[in-house]
Amino acid sequence: MGDISFNRPGDLLAYTVDATVKDGNGLFVFDTRSGRITTLDNDAQSYNRLTWSDDGAALAVLKGADVEKMRERSNVLVAYRQCRPPSVTPWGASDAGPRQGSGFPERLGCERSRPLAWSHDNKRVFFGIKEQVETADAATRRSTDDLANVDVWNSVDERIQSQQMIRAEVDRNFTFRTAFDVPAAKVIRLTDETMRELEVAQDGRWAVGRDTRGYIHDYKRPAADFYRVNTSTGERTLMFKNQLTGAHAFGISPDGRHFLYWKNNKFQGYELDAATTRTLGGSSAVSFVDMEFDHPGPKPSYGLAGYSERRQVSHRAASYDLWQFPLDGGAPKNITNGVGSKGEVRFRYARTEPIDPLAVGPRGTIDLGKTLTLSAYGEYTKKAGFYELTPDGSLKEVVFEDAAFSTPAKAAKADTFLFTRQTFTEFPDLRVSGPNFKDAKKITDINPQQAEYQWGRRVLFDYKNRDGVRLQGILALPRRLQDGREAANDRDVLREELAEHASHSAPSYLTGMGSMPIQAVSQGYITMLPDIHFRTGSSHSDMLECVEAAVKKVIEMGYADPKRIGVHGHSYGGEGAAFIGTRSKMFAAVGMGAGVTDLTSDFSQSWGWTYQVNGGSGANGNDYYIYGQGRWGVSPGTIPSSTASSRP
Repeated sequence: MGDISFNRPGDLLAYTVDATVKDGNGLFVFDTRSGRITTLDNDAQSYNRLTWSDDGAALAVLKGADVEKMRERSNVLVAYRQCRPPSVTPWGASDAGPRQGSGFPERLGCERSRPLAWSHDNKRVFFGIKEQVETADAATRRSTDDLANVDVWNSVDERIQSQQMIRAEVDRNFTFRTAFDVPAAKVIRLTDETMRELEVAQDGRWAVGRDTRGYIHDYKRPAADFYRVNTSTGERTLMFKNQLTGAHAFGISPDGRHFLYWKNNKFQGYELDAATTRTLGGSSAVSFVDMEFDHPGPKPSYGLAGYSERRQVSHRAASYDLWQFPLDGGAPKNITNGVGSKGEVRFRYARTEPIDPLAVGPRGTIDLGKTLTLSAYGEYTKKAGFYELTPDGSLKEVVFEDAAFSTPAKAAKADTFLFTRQTFTEFPDLRVSGPNFKDAKKITDINPQQAEYQWGRRVLFDYKNRDGVRLQGILALPRRLQDGREAANDRDVLREELAEHASHSAPSYLTGMGSMPIQAVSQGYITMLPDIHFRTGSSHSDMLECVEAAVKKVIEMGYADPKRIGVHGHSYGGEGAAFIGTRSKMFAAVGMGAGVTDLTSDFSQSWGWTYQVNGGSGANGNDYYIYGQGRWGVSPGTIPSSTASSRP
């Protein structure tokens, strides 16, 4: 037996036979109602990539055989638009043979590494093609004179050598997206070397391609030229040039009609049928720019929550509230009624039911006709929980407390939810609840050994940097420490990393990142995690400024002995700890884990090569220091790194 798969209605079971004696190989369909088995195709070849259409009527499969001395199998795409016996209608596209589809490129064949996919109307099958190449063994047997045994670095290469090495297998297996028009038996090339990246709409009518040539850098934000692609003809229409990708490009809407992106600090909607762009939100003065984004470069938005199918709107997040944007350019609407901004509570849509990958029609839309679950997070209280948003627009608190929750997973046929709840002292065990999450029942006890540790408690406090920016820190206090008057008898360690106030930290002797080591608290240490307010070009000085401000506040609160304080950081925080140790007189000891002090050398270090075994990217440190945690905004060639990252 080879592949086996039910169609969505469950009335047909398709399977392939892949036997040692290949004369019996083929593609078969079993009708569960009649018990009848229909042979769709027989051949002494191998069958794979069995794929049903969404409605369960159409079927596609690749069949082929290995080619001597060649790396890829010589595959044929066979598609059945209607495979319910007795009206089986076969169509085929191949690289050779009597059923060859028109327009198939020479020397390219169907490739088995990319999954097949049907359009919603069952008129197109999407698959991958690639050029046939010799196997490594065949090339070696032919000659060894032309095989390089050294790595050659070339300044004109698109990517540095370490990235090329790590990406080599991916590049070897890369396939070009192609469509097969089933009724016309025609093959349409959708991608090629000029445009390798492609997103196909769910209904398969349109696709959006990205030409990244000229935009691949070690030191610039990723961008591309975007093209609308007609999947019936392969025709390309330029949508826009030099558009930032990542958080600035949201993709095609579930109905396949719009491509949404972020430009000029506004949401933009490109209508694929009309080939026109419209700024969403109209003339609204509401800003959706993420003002908390503290890295160099254009600021992104707060993000996309999803789409409503019936009203054709997208749902966007402002700093606290959720908004509804009509895709026809109408005025936006605050669907959480300003409750988030008023209470400084962040509301976000929580999908409690998974997206059905086999659903017919647009998938992943938000049904505004049902009560929605929203996650809630208090910006300065650190409380968290969930609210309900009803179809009439009313907002109701379900649970909101000093804890952190996972997104609840709803049962398929009951109003029952599975989730975790955690605090500093409470392990995130699984809980089961009805719609009222307050009445959840804990069903696991995974961490009973916690009782062996002196756990402690946490205290949240406010402070400000020199610009008056409101910041917060977290103190973790040993259990026996009830108030500041006992602090003089305890040891104090301050770490310059901020963790979630309600997150649970497992005991660990590793320095780690982002979690407060509970073993320090259990051994009598007070630990503190402060917020850091970063500016462009002064990240180390920013850490010094904010850590000192937080320490002064803790001393003022009476928790710390000014003469017995140490500072510790890991990775980029390790760099900060080392920098603080050279500039500050507040600390009796400095601990640094995995930090760097020679920033100029580290800027071009091939990190991914070092971590190649662990799946590193092969990239150097340029992006990390200019745009990432470094936030320099420049390269050492423009401003020396010691100045760019450390100036006061």
